[in-house]
Amino acid sequence: MVSSMKTSSLAIGGDNVLSYIFVEEAPAIVIIHGVGGHKEDWIGVAQALSDTRRVFCVDMLGFGESSKCGDDLSMTVQSAAIKALLDAHNVAQADVVGNSVGGWVAATFAATYPERIRRLVLIDVAGFRAMFEGQPPVNFDPDNGDQMQQLIDITINPKIAKMPGLAQRAFDAYVASGEKAISATWGKSLFASPRLEDLMPKIGAPTLLLWGADDRLVPSALTDVFCRQIAGARMLLIPDAGHFPQIDQPDAVIAALNEFMD
Repeated sequence: MVSSMKTSSLAIGGDNVLSYIFVEEAPAIVIIHGVGGHKEDWIGVAQALSDTRRVFCVDMLGFGESSKCGDDLSMTVQSAAIKALLDAHNVAQADVVGNSVGGWVAATFAATYPERIRRLVLIDVAGFRAMFEGQPPVNFDPDNGDQMQQLIDITINPKIAKMPGLAQRAFDAYVASGEKAISATWGKSLFASPRLEDLMPKIGAPTLLLWGADDRLVPSALTDVFCRQIAGARMLLIPDAGHFPQIDQPDAVIAALNEFMD
C-alpha cells in the first residue's frame, strides 16, 4: 500500500546522506536498485510486500535523492550505509534484496555483516571479475540520447526499450540528477570494490538467485559459480525478462520473494 510508505533520509557520516522510502511495521526487508535505477523503481514490488513486511527501498549513495558528494562510492561504503540504515531503525536482522550493482551491494553486506542478514536475494547481480575484463558491451556513462538507447536496449525488455522518447528522457534525467557529473567517481569506486568471487565464500545466509532468462548484460550461466560457492543457494530463471526482472516481470519477482522469505 503506497499510502503507508514514507520518504526519509539519513546522515551516515561526513556529508553522505542516504535517501529511502519505507514501511514501518513487520519483519524488515531492504531493497537496493541496480545500475541506472532508483528506489522508486521498486514501489510496485514494495507495495505488494508491505502488508506483511517492513520495506526499505534505498537510493544508493550517488543515485537519486541520496548524496553525491563523496569520493568513495564503493560497495564497502554502500553496504556500510545499509548497516547504518538498519541501526537507525533498530533492525537487528533483515532480508536484503539487490538487483545488478545493488545485488553487489547486498552480497558485500551479507559477507561483511553476516549477523545482520536473515536471507539474501540477488537479482541479475553485477560484480564478477569477467565484467571488468575487455571492452564493455555499451557505454555505461552515456553522453547523449543515442548512447542511452544502446544502454536501454541491452538492459530492458524490448517492448519498453523502444518507447518513443524514452532514451532521451532517461538521458536528460541522468544529467539533471547529478549522476553523470560523478560518473568518474562511480567508475573508480566500482574498480576498487571487492569482486563477487571473493565475497561468495563469506556468505552464509540462505540465498536465492533470481535471473532474467534473457539477460544480455550478465548471462545466467554466471550463476553456476554461486551455486558452487554459496552453500544451499537456489537458482530461479524468470522467462521473458532481461537484466531488470522487477520491471519486465514484476509479478514473477513478487511471487518468488514471497515464497523464499516466508
